[in-house]
Amino acid sequence: MTLLSQDLSRERIPATAPDALAVRVRALRRARREAQTRASRVRRVLLAPTSSRD
Repeated sequence: MTLLSQDLSRERIPATAPDALAVRVRALRRARREAQTRASRVRRVLLAPTSSRD
């Protein structure tokens, strides 16, 4: 499922944007991507089957 916010995050930074803004946008996109990666890893761990010791 693709969310609207994910589509917007793939847009290119316009060439007219100031360098500082471009750097900030890239940092925010990187942070979002890393947060999504961490969340998926946590989900994977939480949903992983556990071995039951009887």
